[in-house]
Amino acid sequence: MRTLFVGRVIASVLLFLSFNTHAQQVDIKPIPAWVTEQTPDLTATPGTHDSGSSYYLLLDRQENLAEQVYFKHQVYRILTSEGVQEMSDISATFDPSYEKLTFHKVVVYRKGQVINKLSSSAIRTMQREQSMDRYLYDGSLSAVINLQDIREGDVVEFAYSIKGYNPVFDGHYTNQVYLDYSVPSKKLHYRLLTPTSRKLQIKYGNGEVKPAMKTVGSLTEYTWTLNNNAALTTDNNLPGWYDPYRYILLSDFAAWGDVAAWAEKYFRVSGAEKKQLEKRLDELFGNVGADSIVNKAIRFVQDEVRYLGFESGLNSHKPHAPLKVFDQRFGDCKDKSLLLSTILGIYGIDAHPMLVNTTLRDHVSEYLPSNTIFDHCVVQIIYLGKTFYIDPTISSQGGTIDHYHFPSYGKGLVIRAGEEELIDLPKPNESSVREEQTVEVKEVGTGAAIVTIRTTYTGDEADSQRSSFASSSRASIQKNYINFYSNLYPDIAVEDTMAIEDDREKNIFIVTETYKVPTFWKASSDNPEKFLCEVYALSLENYFSVAKSATRTAPYRLTFPLNFQQSIRVKLPESWTIQPENKSIESPYYKYTYSVSYNNLQHELMVATDYQTLQDHVPVADVPRFIEDHGVMFNNLSYQLSYDKSVTQSGSAPSKIAVIMAMAVIFMAARFARRIYYGYDPEPALPWSEGQPIGGWLVLAGIGITLAPLVLFYSLFLRSGFFEEDKWAALLNSENYAIVGLVVIEMILNAVNIIFSILIVALFYQRRTSLPRLIMIFYAFNLAITILDTCIGLTSGPDVSLRNELYANVFKSLIIAAVWIPYFNTSVRVRETFVERSNARR
Repeated sequence: MRTLFVGRVIASVLLFLSFNTHAQQVDIKPIPAWVTEQTPDLTATPGTHDSGSSYYLLLDRQENLAEQVYFKHQVYRILTSEGVQEMSDISATFDPSYEKLTFHKVVVYRKGQVINKLSSSAIRTMQREQSMDRYLYDGSLSAVINLQDIREGDVVEFAYSIKGYNPVFDGHYTNQVYLDYSVPSKKLHYRLLTPTSRKLQIKYGNGEVKPAMKTVGSLTEYTWTLNNNAALTTDNNLPGWYDPYRYILLSDFAAWGDVAAWAEKYFRVSGAEKKQLEKRLDELFGNVGADSIVNKAIRFVQDEVRYLGFESGLNSHKPHAPLKVFDQRFGDCKDKSLLLSTILGIYGIDAHPMLVNTTLRDHVSEYLPSNTIFDHCVVQIIYLGKTFYIDPTISSQGGTIDHYHFPSYGKGLVIRAGEEELIDLPKPNESSVREEQTVEVKEVGTGAAIVTIRTTYTGDEADSQRSSFASSSRASIQKNYINFYSNLYPDIAVEDTMAIEDDREKNIFIVTETYKVPTFWKASSDNPEKFLCEVYALSLENYFSVAKSATRTAPYRLTFPLNFQQSIRVKLPESWTIQPENKSIESPYYKYTYSVSYNNLQHELMVATDYQTLQDHVPVADVPRFIEDHGVMFNNLSYQLSYDKSVTQSGSAPSKIAVIMAMAVIFMAARFARRIYYGYDPEPALPWSEGQPIGGWLVLAGIGITLAPLVLFYSLFLRSGFFEEDKWAALLNSENYAIVGLVVIEMILNAVNIIFSILIVALFYQRRTSLPRLIMIFYAFNLAITILDTCIGLTSGPDVSLRNELYANVFKSLIIAAVWIPYFNTSVRVRETFVERSNARR
């Protein structure tokens, strides 16, 4: 907030100065003598192509490198009322620290009349600062002429020139000149005058347009002329590096090494300044070892030096001195990169700033060597024989030097003496989003649902969320979240406070939200006895909703890298019949899996979706399949459950097969238990003992032993749903015979365990000599069954809460076994208590 306030104050001061100095910055003079005048055909009318709201009769640009002057001359006809709105302002942007703007002509042609619109009083100068939202101030001004009394059919002509090149370029020249526009033109003319001694490289994009060339004294003249240019319409969702327009690249740099040498001069830091900075660092870091200084320095520059830049004149490409940036605690990307590399260098760590293009990425190598092609600065660090890359403008970044996320910038130019080429940058460390939704439905057909959403972010996604939460209040974030979910559930309300877990060292950021949806079920419009509920993968909607086009000619942009995993678990109060589904789509550009499963034992529906992008675009030839695949994905975003009160649910009927199987197992287990009861009758451990009553720790053991048959009976026959017909039908229909086998085994073991627990109760209270060894087997048997239950539960891909519950059950059984098995094996009280033997024999 403070950063924005300071920026506004500075912008206001600069704006005030611009209003008081514009008379010295903007002149009105005749067209320069070196300009070749282009006469527009004022009678020309638009062709058969769609001309929109306006039509250019002339697009004329001329540049004289010897005099460092750029001349712009345009003539256009206004065709509609929308054109009057759009084209009644003429503006020219310039930096007054090194450029001077001169207007030469502003004329309106109307029905044979020539109306002069140029006067000094008509020119208004104002602060531009288009990058203020990114905390960057470049000092540029915009001179604006608002044309009064403009009408449909008017032809507007204007011409101005800007003299002066940025001194930071040391006389070097690079440019990208476009030959296509989104509006049609009658004539396009570009003329370049350059000293013959200057070696200029020329490269074309999307088709070569050869210039006319001639020598004019000591200058070489290049002229490109195009007639009757149609407007170029482009597809949407284009990759940032993709440029469909024809263009000319111009550069007097022979190689990338020349660009590195130019930049290196401006990124040098004197020894005296390093010594002054070192004193401040000693106070800041103290006697910190090299292992710690790397991470401390990165965190300091990222988090404590705020991102704010004043990039006028030389400082558009030259960084401010590191000592100044350290003291003022702010800087732009090049300021922060030079500060970080200087700090590390003071501590003997090899580090250098590096230039990258965040849009072109690795496609920057397809362009001519240029000092204006880059839009960002980062740092290369060579430490302990490894090379690392850090973006010092990313605040609140998690991890360590080995695991910091570095964006996919493709290629970079290290600012170092002797550097010759662009280098390939590593692929980013894996980032992911894992969203786990749990919907607890208390009643079917009526009542509310509790929705818990636990989202785990790693890598770059964690960095982004950490920064977002640091810059906004929890209340505003919670409001944005609930507005997002209200698109699906209009009456959703916060049930519990949002919880945040942040492991910055591992770079894991977790957000847990809990909501209440009062009307989760909705009555069907055509049947009042039928109720519907819906779960929807809302977070994936934007990725699956793609624009369709029958005539697309360009690649389709993908969010990259992206690794999004989402699961929606619906906990139902009763059994349901749900058919499993599985879908998998894979291409060289994206990967998708979708599954619907149902946990018969827990009454839980699981809808899981994984989506991953493998490249940043889909080539145009594969776009039809891409659209088709994402149509399938979009259709799977929603899953609906229906409940009809007029129809008896099949889950209430018992499965005959399961009941018969259980009864058979119980009968056989009872016969075996009878044999143990009478047949296993060992000698007392202490033959001379007359026996002790049950007491001491045995009382606690007795409570658990007494309750065990009741708990086991409830779990098997009442709670688990082992005997419900629909569960067995769904299980058998799934054709997952491994799971079927595990469930059958589990049911058999639980039935045996019930009989075994009854046997244990009888032997315990009779204080039989067989009890200690049998009860140790009982505890071990219960631990084995619990582990089997957990294995079956984990096969359904449970969410975190259920997974934790399963693990907790295993832990509880393990503790019980670890406590009581040694006790019954070694306790003197046990040996003195269980001394009775059977008086009967089979």
